[in-house]
Amino acid sequence: MSLIENNGKKVASVLCVASCFPVVATVYAMETNPGWHGEKYVKEDATVAKGWEEIEGKSYYFSEEDGTVDEQVTKEAVVATVNVEMTETVTAQVKEETPVEVSNVVKEEQNTAEVEQPETPDVPETPVEPETPVEPETPVVPEQTEPEVPSVPETPVEPETTPEPETPVVPETPSVPEQTEPETPSIPVTPTEPEVQEPVTDPYADLNSRIVDAALSLVGVTDGQWCTQVVQQALAGAGVQDAYQLWPDQYVGQYGYYTDTPQAGNLVYYYNGGRGVDHIAIYIGNGMAVHGNYMTSSGPKTIISSVYIDGGAPQFIQVVR
Repeated sequence: MSLIENNGKKVASVLCVASCFPVVATVYAMETNPGWHGEKYVKEDATVAKGWEEIEGKSYYFSEEDGTVDEQVTKEAVVATVNVEMTETVTAQVKEETPVEVSNVVKEEQNTAEVEQPETPDVPETPVEPETPVEPETPVVPEQTEPEVPSVPETPVEPETTPEPETPVVPETPSVPEQTEPETPSIPVTPTEPEVQEPVTDPYADLNSRIVDAALSLVGVTDGQWCTQVVQQALAGAGVQDAYQLWPDQYVGQYGYYTDTPQAGNLVYYYNGGRGVDHIAIYIGNGMAVHGNYMTSSGPKTIISSVYIDGGAPQFIQVVR
């Protein structure tokens, strides 16, 4: 017992090797059995087939190095064998029908097979039937024919061109000098005088001028009067028959319309006259206006001052009458 314990690993190794012998022997026996083993073939003498071998009536080519079947070489050889067999069959049939032309047909078929040998698509292999033995016939001596001399290509003959008939020359007609008509003297064009555009007159220019003069006559005279009273007197002095005293914002609807092109003589309306109430004045040009009830250091007066005052922007009114 102590021997086994001391040499347990060795005993285990020996038992393991002994158990592998049957498996190795079985594998070796399978690989050496005659027949196909994958792409290899083991012959009856337990050797691997190499080179050309005929197996079950078919020819195979095995690699000289590892013994695997070379399908490409085998396929080409099978195609060549089929062509040769077909050639031999045709030759035999031709010999039976026309013995005289056998040699020429066979030569042409062999030459065609040697020269062309096109790659044919894979055809399923069919078992080759054994050839029927042909009775020997007396060979026919082929006729000797002289080799054909290659013909020299003929030079193409150019077609003859028919000369075109010459056109008779027509004598030139003497040229007659052209008669030019005398030029008619051109009549000078009378220049047209430019049209003089009459200046556009302002239909309210006269009225505006009268309003300016009337407003200037009230400066320093109507001190202490309301701005609307000064405007009413200026309109009346300019000849406006229906001049009334109105609220500042009512003059545009009663006497005219707002304009963006201020002219001297226009009324000027202020939404805020600087004291929180509406205001109205008379524009006299050059940015100046006549203001009534204008607060000064000495009290409200009618004065000439700037059309632009604190508290509101001027809105110009063209009086229409």
